[in-house]
Amino acid sequence: MDDNNRMMNDILQKKLGNYNIKDDNFVAPGEITVTITLNEYRTLVSQNATRAKDIDDANKDRFTREQEIKAVKEENARLKGENYDLRNRIDDLTEQLAEKDVADA
Repeated sequence: MDDNNRMMNDILQKKLGNYNIKDDNFVAPGEITVTITLNEYRTLVSQNATRAKDIDDANKDRFTREQEIKAVKEENARLKGENYDLRNRIDDLTEQLAEKDVADA
């Protein structure tokens, strides 16, 4: 019984203990497994590849939109500053015109 526990412990360590090794492609004694056909396997792989491509496309689209949003925000800030400067110039010119009208009168 002790050997059986040691073997199960070794199997669990291989399956759960180290994320870097690829030795998890085996069946432990008493482990429940599922058998699929080659066509089912191909369908699963195809769906996974399609999903991965869709995620990659969405990330690329997100990056593009974020860059566009950043550019629009920068342009908006620049135009707000320009608008502020122009309003100040209009106010100054209006004030100068009012002073000139008062001096001419």
